[in-house]
Amino acid sequence: VAFNVPFNITLRHRTELRAGEEPRCVSWQAVGTKGRWTPSGCTRVGGDTLHSICACTHFSTFAILVAIHPITESFALTVVTYVGMSVSLVCLFLAIITFLLCRSLWSVSVTLHLQLSICLFT
Repeated sequence: VAFNVPFNITLRHRTELRAGEEPRCVSWQAVGTKGRWTPSGCTRVGGDTLHSICACTHFSTFAILVAIHPITESFALTVVTYVGMSVSLVCLFLAIITFLLCRSLWSVSVTLHLQLSICLFT
């Protein structure tokens, strides 16, 4: 819902701003099944080191983002993420195969676990 006249929203910072930090008012913009933070439709119109006052022209989920250095991705975190996802997918695949092949244990509970495993795998 967009408005012609902006409304003000006051957001409290988690920590006090330090010299050189510039807070930005942003809102969540859903794009398909993903989303991103965007400054579109929101501007910081005031505040202090503990609060920011944002003037926005639409309803959304709002936040204050503060970055003092460029954000870089950690190589170690990337490796852990890909290894963890790979191990998880292999284990889910093995669970799905186990549920399908063990017909002697078939019950409502096993059916629900099978469906949950398939949902998590996809």
